[in-house]
Amino acid sequence: MVSGSCTDEVAFNVSAARLWKGAIEEPHILHPKLMPDLFSKAERIGEGVGAINVFYFSPAANLPRSFNKNKIEVLDEATFTFKNSAVEGGGLLGVVVKSYIYESVFIPSGADSCVAKIKFEYETIGDKDLSEEELKSNRVGSIGVLKAVEGYLLANPDVYA
Repeated sequence: MVSGSCTDEVAFNVSAARLWKGAIEEPHILHPKLMPDLFSKAERIGEGVGAINVFYFSPAANLPRSFNKNKIEVLDEATFTFKNSAVEGGGLLGVVVKSYIYESVFIPSGADSCVAKIKFEYETIGDKDLSEEELKSNRVGSIGVLKAVEGYLLANPDVYA
């Protein structure tokens, strides 16, 4: 087993509060609407810390599993800090990783801008670390989802205002 992590910092042209509402509080509503080629549907089971987010992938996504289930571990709107852990499904879990945790923190950088600090921590199943391609795929996917929410919020300035 190998433990590893990767981090990214990405600038967004929407406020931390708006990005938080769309990407963290309502992903089960927005993700299938904004990215139907990736998500066929989504649901949140429960509320707050301990709730489960389930994302069902569209066949067009061509992923090894049809869904991804994550448990919310941290949900702090005051600091815009979110952390979830893998429960079941997804592209990597059970295939090359034993577990993973995704954390994002949105840091205000202006009235209508923020920086997202994104961290992905994992433990592999075997003694081999994740390849650069596997890490890149995960990073691009995470950032792509946030960029899709940003695009929607820019096109709809009254949403979550």
